[in-house]
Amino acid sequence: MAKGPSAYRTAASPLTLAAFAIAAAASAPLIAVLASLSEPFGATIAHVATTTGPGYAAGTFGLMAATGACASLIGVAAALCVSLADFPGRRVLSLALAAPLAVPAYIAAYAYGDFFGPFGFVARAGGPLIDIKSFWGAVLVLTMTLYPYVYLAARAAFDARSGAYLEAARLAGRPPLRASLSLLAPSAAPAIIGGALLVMMETAADFGVADYFGVPTLSVGVFRTWNAFGDLTAAAQLASLLVLVAIILVTLDTAARRGGAFEGARGRRIRRRLPLRGVGAVAAFLFCALPVALGAVIPVAVIAASWDGGSSMRGLGAALGNSALAAAAGAAIIIVASALLAYAARAANGPLTGAALRVATLGYAVPGAVIAIGVFSAGAALFGAGAVAAATGLGALLYAYAARFMTAGLNVLSGGLAGVSPAVDGAARVLGAGPARLALRIHAPLMAPSLAAAGIILFVDITKELPATLILRAFNFETLATRVYRLAGDERLAEAAPAALTLIGLGVLPVALLGAIRGRND
Repeated sequence: MAKGPSAYRTAASPLTLAAFAIAAAASAPLIAVLASLSEPFGATIAHVATTTGPGYAAGTFGLMAATGACASLIGVAAALCVSLADFPGRRVLSLALAAPLAVPAYIAAYAYGDFFGPFGFVARAGGPLIDIKSFWGAVLVLTMTLYPYVYLAARAAFDARSGAYLEAARLAGRPPLRASLSLLAPSAAPAIIGGALLVMMETAADFGVADYFGVPTLSVGVFRTWNAFGDLTAAAQLASLLVLVAIILVTLDTAARRGGAFEGARGRRIRRRLPLRGVGAVAAFLFCALPVALGAVIPVAVIAASWDGGSSMRGLGAALGNSALAAAAGAAIIIVASALLAYAARAANGPLTGAALRVATLGYAVPGAVIAIGVFSAGAALFGAGAVAAATGLGALLYAYAARFMTAGLNVLSGGLAGVSPAVDGAARVLGAGPARLALRIHAPLMAPSLAAAGIILFVDITKELPATLILRAFNFETLATRVYRLAGDERLAEAAPAALTLIGLGVLPVALLGAIRGRND
């Protein structure tokens, strides 16, 4: 008998073809951007290379290195603290440490710009004026909004390690901190490195923070080159550097995860956390509470305090409706495409299908500005230069969102489908169910939590996307993200506050989902 889920055997070829078609469509913007390197370098890119280009590269790599290092230190230390120690408030803080994920980095940047501004809270309290709009200000904001990626990865790795490790170390006379650093941290290194690389990807993809704080980065450079010169080839050639950076980071992430080690069930032992009292408990509480305050509480409080009501609500309904329309349509398209990819991988788990999946999901590591330029470049390559002017609007946005966020949908749905035993497929096949009926009548109910999670995550990710929306939207199509960018960028935070708070409120949904999952396992 042939191995594999026989229920899909008759549909394997169509599914494989669908997977290749989806991969080709999703990767077309990136391929078009990289293909621009074969074009002659014109006057525009020569001007950028000799003036602002070196600054863009230095700003990008400097921001990636500083943010990756700072986020790793905070994330790993916090994960060690809540995983190994027991102190008052630990359970609440273990969930709250993921809260900054709900705050888009560019919104936190606007909040801190107001907080430290000449008329902000610090100035009113008599404190010194601090120039937060700087390189290190951007590092602060990005670190405090992105460290949860490292924290969640490290926490999961620490929780998966056997409590016998620490017990053996204690019996050998090693202090708990030394035992943690010498045993747990090295064993969790692949997960920690993966989280740090994800932070660096998000930093390279950032546009809003760098643009508002005046930090020259490649993402900002791509946007400015297109807006200022209207030279598609030059913008694509500059964007190709970010694609190459993304490929390197994804390759390093894959290599790091291959080095992970797992324990067998027999080796696991319930870990007894080290009880902290007195000064130690206070220090642990403050250390874990500070990132939550800086990454979530202060930005939300500043924005909420700036809201004056009245005229700030004008136009909010239209922006909310546009965001909901784009996010719902984009999420639906990505879920369908991701489901086809997941079923193709289940039906024919070969090297070609695996390659198609990797190609289709590379866009998640690439900035939205690069995806947008890639959409223009692909349109120009397929339909001529005249297509660039027409390649805006909802259709272009949905295509860009699909290329950008396919990974998010595929990861969740693949996990849900993996939880359905192939034996279920075989039983349904014996009873006469075809592939379509099997997917709709049996798999869909079993995968309902995964489908709901994918829908929530995609809806929120699309709603928060800024640079691709700025470049590809129609002139009169404003979303919550572009409304916040336009108003807060003009120092009108009071008018931007309702849209910003709405985006943060939407961001709470996937964070609450993570918290619910974590709470069941804590």
